Amino acid sequence: MATWLITNLISYDSYEGESNVVYAVEYSVSATDSDTTHTLTGRLNLDLKDLSSLTPYSSLASETVLGWVKTGLGSDEVSALEKVVASTVEEKNRKEITSGKPW
Repeated sequence: MATWLITNLISYDSYEGESNVVYAVEYSVSATDSDTTHTLTGRLNLDLKDLSSLTPYSSLASETVLGWVKTGLGSDEVSALEKVVASTVEEKNRKEITSGKPW
């Protein structure tokens, strides 16, 4: 199962008469099995065309911002990222794998 985290919010101190307007979100998605973890990180720039439903910075919650990220990425990309981290962990845990060069 993939774990999503919001790792950072990047905001304008002042934008269109509003203060602390988040314009980008940095996130991570990871999977863990036994002692093996694989994490991908990303950044999503937010659309600031319509600030009518702006949530005040001090009222933001991780769940809300994570919803923005998943909506912004789209369900196909969210699924793809989750599959990548899960399959990478599975591959790292696979036994009898050789890595290297024959020379």
